[in-house]
Amino acid sequence: MDRARPWQLIVGEGVMSHTAGRQAATFSIAQRIFVSFSVTIIAFAVTVGFAFYAEQRTARDTKELAYGYVPVALKLAQLKATQTTLKALVQGVNDERNPASLRVILDALTAARRIRFFELKQALTAAMARGDAPWAAALQLEVKKVEELVVTDRGMLDRLFSAMTDGDAGRVNTVLIPLSGLEHDADASLEAASSKLQLAMNEAGTAAEVRSQRLVVALVLLVALTLSVSALASVTARRLLLPLGHVTRRAQAVAGGDLSAQPAVAAATEIGELSQAFETMVAAVAKARELSLSNERFAAIGKMAAHVTHEIRNPLSSIGLNLELLEEELEEKPEEVRSLVRAVRREVDRLVRLSEEYLRVARLPSPRMERDDLKQTVSDIARFAAAELAQSNCTLELDFDEALPTVLYDGAQIRQALLNLIRNAREAMPTGGSIAIGLHGEGMGVILSVGDTGPGIPADIVTRVFDPFFSTKGEGTGLGLAIVKQIVESHGGVIRCKIPREGGTRFEIELPIAIGEAPRLSANSEIE
Repeated sequence: MDRARPWQLIVGEGVMSHTAGRQAATFSIAQRIFVSFSVTIIAFAVTVGFAFYAEQRTARDTKELAYGYVPVALKLAQLKATQTTLKALVQGVNDERNPASLRVILDALTAARRIRFFELKQALTAAMARGDAPWAAALQLEVKKVEELVVTDRGMLDRLFSAMTDGDAGRVNTVLIPLSGLEHDADASLEAASSKLQLAMNEAGTAAEVRSQRLVVALVLLVALTLSVSALASVTARRLLLPLGHVTRRAQAVAGGDLSAQPAVAAATEIGELSQAFETMVAAVAKARELSLSNERFAAIGKMAAHVTHEIRNPLSSIGLNLELLEEELEEKPEEVRSLVRAVRREVDRLVRLSEEYLRVARLPSPRMERDDLKQTVSDIARFAAAELAQSNCTLELDFDEALPTVLYDGAQIRQALLNLIRNAREAMPTGGSIAIGLHGEGMGVILSVGDTGPGIPADIVTRVFDPFFSTKGEGTGLGLAIVKQIVESHGGVIRCKIPREGGTRFEIELPIAIGEAPRLSANSEIE
């Protein structure tokens, strides 16, 4: 069965999280920007529409004054002027020396007054036809009353001039007094109508001015609202697109070789999802690069191991056989001589073990993945190591979950890795101590941990403990943890070195569960 590489798992998780985030996003950046600028356009359209309405309303008020009030006021003023002149001439009849010429003038004025009445009524009819004009209807009624009043003065003027022709002063005064009163009343009525028209014009002008001021205020508010919406849309677009600069700079940094882990952009948009997916990809690339470097190192070790095996293994075998023969020959020799031979023998054995360790690195086979009970495998390994640990005054503690998901693994390689971690823990406690082996389900994997109560590993070298040939011990090849890491990664897992708050060191191996297994959360998982 093909094993999944760690970076492939990371990319898969990144794609799933990206898809989940995409589904969770309600609106895309394009939609948000489109909505923002649509609102701006709508606000601008409303402002322009209202400005057009304000202009039309002002024009209508102006037309109402220009084509409604003004013509009526002009005709009424002309009628009033004619009536005032007529009243003045009637009141000055007794002083007139030429009645004939006065009669011509009065006939002309009465004729002009009739024309003025007709023109005024036409102007009022036109004003009422233009729209709702209650003032015009009321004024028309008053004008009609005045017209009906003055229409009777024609006969009175005829009688007046007849009396003047006859030279009958008594008849002149008898006709002149009511005629003067009639002309005076007509003039007063027209003056009152003119005052009412002026009042209506003033009210209309004031209302138009108030409407104009309100329209200006509303237009200013709409312009301010439009500017605010435009500014808000610009700020929104800038805020939405601002993280894109961070992603660009991050991409440039990665292109320059910076594969260090960085936090993704915290934005619930496509840019945030892009940043998350990009950081996931960078982590996968960094992991793949690290794995590639590790493989290159192990390949170099393999070549070196093959060379060492070829060059020194056969001579070492020959030396070992000769030492055995020499030991037999020196059985009766003094102890000092035999101790020298034993010292040489120990060094030869150490070289043999060293060459075998190099060979294990070079010839580490691909794991044969099988479904098995990881808890049983770890228990068997713990029982096997218990005796060796007891000799070193070390106790062994086991902490397993009751139910664990199934894991695919190579039993022999996991045994080799676990024994290596147990022996490292024992060597970290030369005077004895406690070793804790844990097995817990967590998320989509199973955590196998090995912890000790030794002095711990300095924090500045934690990241280097898995490097080949790196060792904190006075002797050794520094390949033990490198082999463990190679085994774990070949299983698609991850190994971590942690420094617990209570002291010591803990190594955690996370192995992915078998496909089709539901994740089971640990009830007593440790939080650091």
